[in-house]
Amino acid sequence: MTITTIRVSDTEVQVERTLYQFANTGDADAFQRCLVDTSIDSCYRNHPPLSARPTVPDEQPEDPARGSTISPSLGGMP
Repeated sequence: MTITTIRVSDTEVQVERTLYQFANTGDADAFQRCLVDTSIDSCYRNHPPLSARPTVPDEQPEDPARGSTISPSLGGMP
C-alpha cells in the first residue's frame, strides 16, 4: 500500500489526511524516512510528533500564491 506524504515545512509532515508537527527538522526527517518501509503506527511510536491534527478535506499545504488570479489585459493592442 502506498502512503501519500507531503513535507509541508521543515518540521511538518502530512501523511494522507493527518498533519504531524515535530520539534525539529531531524525528528521530521526520521519520521518521514521511517514511513518508507514501516507502518504509520510504528513510526508514530518510534518518532512521536509534538502534535497530530486532521487536515480539512482538499486542504493544501500553505501556498502564498494560492488564491491569486492572473487576469488578461482588458485593453486592446496600441
